Order: sequence, then C-alpha cells, then structure tokens
Amino acid sequence: MISLFKDPTLEQEYYRCYDKTLNEFGLPFESRFVPTTFGETHVLRFGEEGKKPLVLLHGMTMSSAMWYPNVKPFAQDRTVYAIDVMGDFGKSRPAAPLKSRQEAARWLLETLDALKLDKADLAGHSMGGFLALNFSLSCPERVSKLVLYAPAGSFHKINLKFFAKIFPALIFHSERFTDKAFIWLSGNKEPLEPAIRSLIVAAYRGAMPQLHVVPSVIPPEEFRGFAVPTLLVVGEKEVIYPAGKVAETAKSLIADLETRVIPGASHSLTMEHAGIVNEATLRFLRK
Repeated sequence: MISLFKDPTLEQEYYRCYDKTLNEFGLPFESRFVPTTFGETHVLRFGEEGKKPLVLLHGMTMSSAMWYPNVKPFAQDRTVYAIDVMGDFGKSRPAAPLKSRQEAARWLLETLDALKLDKADLAGHSMGGFLALNFSLSCPERVSKLVLYAPAGSFHKINLKFFAKIFPALIFHSERFTDKAFIWLSGNKEPLEPAIRSLIVAAYRGAMPQLHVVPSVIPPEEFRGFAVPTLLVVGEKEVIYPAGKVAETAKSLIADLETRVIPGASHSLTMEHAGIVNEATLRFLRK
C-alpha cells in the first residue's frame, strides 16, 4: 500500500483527529474497508440498513469527515455511505494512484459492487462532485439520482487562483497557509469549526494526496442521452468559477436538471450553509 504521510507519527495524529471528528456526526456508524483493484476503500455507513442508499463523495483533501453537518438529516430517509476517495486524505489505503477518469469510474464501480449496491443516489462536493458526475456518465444505470455540490471542473474550468491558494498549504505544511486557503474557499473571515480544522491541519502538515485525476471540463458530447435526474447546487459567491455560467452550461447539457444557487454561499456550502443544502437535497431525493 502507498502511504500519503511522510512520517508514521503524523499519520497516527491524522487518524486520531479523523476519529475525533466523527463524534461531530452525533450518530452511530459502521466503519469498514472494501477491496478494489486500486486498494482498500474506507467506507462509513450511517442510518438503518435496508433504506435506499445514498453515496457521498467528499471534496479534495476533506475526507468523509466533511459531511458531519449533513448526514443526520440524510440518514432519516436513506442508508448513507460516505466514501473516502482513493488516494485522497481519509482512511482509504491506495495500492496505486487513480490516474484517469476511466480508472476513477472503475474504482467507484468496484467499491459499489463490494458494498452490494446495485443502484444508489450519488452526491459529491467539489472534486467529489466531479467524480460523481464522471461515474454517472460512465455507469448511468447504477445511479438513481445525482446531486452535485459545487462540482470542480465538470462544466467550467477552475480559476487558477484556486491552485495558488491550495498548493502553498500542501507544499509548505503551514497552518497559516492552510487557514488562508479555507477561509478563501468558505468566504468567511474565520477558520473552519475546530474539529474539522484540526483534521485538515493534521493532513496538510504531513501528507500529500496521491489522487492523480485532475477535474476538467467534460466534453458536451458525453452528455448525449444522459437521463439521470440531477440537482446542481452552487453558491452565489463561488470562488473557483462563475456560478451563473456553470448553472447555464449544466442546463444546456442535462435534460433532467434542477439548479439551486444559494445566496451568500461560497465553495464550502455544504458546511457553511448546511441547513439550506440539506433541505434542497432531501426535497430533490424525495420527489
């Protein structure tokens, strides 16, 4: 297996912070690993088994811990599976990096097969949104409904300022750079909540993601015949691309699309505006 961490002590500190953050969910959960060609995928399951499954894919460097403001309401209606993206921060254990969109789709397909999920609702934030859309285009028969929260790339190229903000934090392992990056992403003047901030700082201090898939604009021809009902949620003050243009482009490509632009929200909308996001998601899934 490939370790993302340069030091075993830093790795254990990250896992300690990860487990502590899970207390923020306020729900019992099952933690398990499932085998894939690309390594062992770590999955958290919340809610009663037997309900319709909802699969969550987190944003880049965030891990499944980012869903702590969202899972409790989701679990009232669904059995929720939060998956740590292979090669990104989290607990998944990569054997080889994901290097292409095709490999990313194959990894998720193998993960869903291992979980015995023949068809599921699928939701993702940022990079997770890109991966969710990529999988839905590759295997639409496996997706009941698709929810995209500020998907990276996908419909519009990412602002270069994003990379200018994120990479210094990863390269220099500095709390100051990490706070600056996430303050910019959230649109707030203060760092994130203490538990999730501690987890992110622990990751940026001692690790480097091994996910080699770059979120890109997906060619329009790939959407021909795409019929998965989709909800796109973006913030009015999104910083990685213009929210209005993204919504407009998505409407031209996806026949069965709903859009929700949240006033005042930026990129970290699932955490910063969780109440609105949760309500919009559940309304869409219940239709």
